[in-house]
Amino acid sequence: MREFFTPSAEEVAWARERTHDRPGWVLAPLVMLKSVAQLGRVPKLGEISVVVVAHVHEQAGLAAGTVPEADSERSEERYRSAGRERLELKHKPGEALAIAEAAMRAAAPVKALVNRSGRRRVFVDRRCRPA
Repeated sequence: MREFFTPSAEEVAWARERTHDRPGWVLAPLVMLKSVAQLGRVPKLGEISVVVVAHVHEQAGLAAGTVPEADSERSEERYRSAGRERLELKHKPGEALAIAEAAMRAAAPVKALVNRSGRRRVFVDRRCRPA
């Protein structure tokens, strides 16, 4: 937990600068930023585990009872964009979907056939055997 979710002093300063040092607003981009390594993307606030929120809250030295918040959906999206920018991530969902689909097809090559009775049968495509 500490290795992935403990914010550095630089990350805390970055979040404070972006959010005018309002505690709930500081916590929101921090938990988003620290969740990227585990999720592979910048999550929405509602997708982040309470355990992660509690850990980041404690490590950032924020006041007791502080919860991650954004004053609007637009603000939350700005936090997510700022996190992507800081980590130099690209937001290209269509391209990511195409890459994921190609990887899945390569990992599990199967062919679905429908017989005359309308029943679907799945066969392993023997031409696509893994090396």
